[in-house]
This record gives sequence, C-alpha cells and structure tokens, in this order.
Amino acid sequence: MNGSPKRDRVIQLALLVASVALTIAGCATTASYRPELDGMKTTLTEAKAAGAATRAPEEFAAAEACLDWATHEATEFNPFADPDARIRGKCQSAFAALRDKMAATQGRRAAEVVSPPATPQPETARAEAPQASPLQDIFFDFDRSSIRADMKNGLAKNVRWLKVHPETSIVIEGHCDERGTVEYNQGLGQRRAASVKNRLVAAGISAKRINVVSYGKERPFVEGHDESAWKWNRRAHFVLQ
Repeated sequence: MNGSPKRDRVIQLALLVASVALTIAGCATTASYRPELDGMKTTLTEAKAAGAATRAPEEFAAAEACLDWATHEATEFNPFADPDARIRGKCQSAFAALRDKMAATQGRRAAEVVSPPATPQPETARAEAPQASPLQDIFFDFDRSSIRADMKNGLAKNVRWLKVHPETSIVIEGHCDERGTVEYNQGLGQRRAASVKNRLVAAGISAKRINVVSYGKERPFVEGHDESAWKWNRRAHFVLQ
C-alpha cells in the first residue's frame, strides 16, 4: 500500500508526457499538410474571383467541402497519415472538376461575345496607355497562353502588315490580369508573348525581327478588379522598333 502513491505519480507523469508528445506530433502533422491546404485555399479564392459560384456552382461547392474536410483531417493526429492519399488523392478530383468546368464555361463565354477591339474605349483606358500601334493586340482567356479562335483574324492582319513592312522589328509584350502571384504571371506573360511569336514565325515572319518580354500583371492596360478590366489586360501587345 505504501508504494501506491508513488505508482500514481509515475502513471500521472507518464500520461502527461504522452499528452505533450501527442500535442507536438499533432502540430507537426498539421504543419505537414499546410502547403496543400494553402494551395487549395488560393485556388478557391481565385476561382471565386473568376465567378465560380455562378459559373460552376456544384463543382465550387464540392471543392469547398473537400477543403473543409481536409482542414479537419489535418488537425487529427495520425502518425501514419499519407498526405498524398488522404488529402491530395481525395480532393484532386474535386478541384480538377472545378478547373475543367471553369475552362469550359470560359470557352463558351468567349464564343458568345464579339471579339474585343485592339484598344479599350478612352474612358476606361489608363492615361499612360501604350501608344497606338498598327498591329492589333492579341487577347487571351484566363490562365491561358493559347491563341483564341476569335484572335486568329487579327493575328493574320498583323502578319500581312509585317510582310508589307519587312524593315520593321517588333517587341511582343506579354501581359496578365491581376489575379495570381507576381512570379506566376511573369511566366504566363512570357508564354503568351512566345505563343504569338511562334505563330508569326510559322506564318513567315523572321524570328530575328521579333523580341519578347513579359510584364506579368505589373502594367495593367485598364484599371479595375473584375472581368470588365481583366479581359483587356490578358494580352500580347506589339511595340514597333
């Protein structure tokens, strides 16, 4: 009987140590999932800004629900948790469905609207907008660098102008709207400019006459925080040299 209090203290100490260990391990588990959770939150924020709640309501709701589930799972201690299987694996299909639906609705919207003019109306353009060029800007869909079907006619006109003026060299500037990180949009702008250059070269314009540069989202042509401004800023702009 005299050893009972001592055993009780030992047991209490052991339980305390185990509790602390579980807490620390649980925090480590949550931290290991943080990049995946942050990535899903960023994707949902950008999708919402692009109108996902109305353009893809079911897919958006499913992705939101998966993020809630993943956040809950990340707080549960499981030393054998596999983030690929438990988070990426389960949520990948939900976010892929959202991305595909957004891309599909974007394509339909582009087909339904009239091709935008080469420059916005004066009242919507920035005062410091680039000087007018005889070459038409090429506009892009959200998060895309491929040439849209409704831009091919303008691109063909640019090819004809460049062939008539063989002494002229150009710089193709790649621009993006404000959504996404600076680094991502820098790369996206570069891909857009390169995409246009490749089309010109394929049409017979010498690559030596063409330079490309990306300004990402740093030089918006039209100020604004919705699609009425964003559609003008996703573009390749031509500067004569």
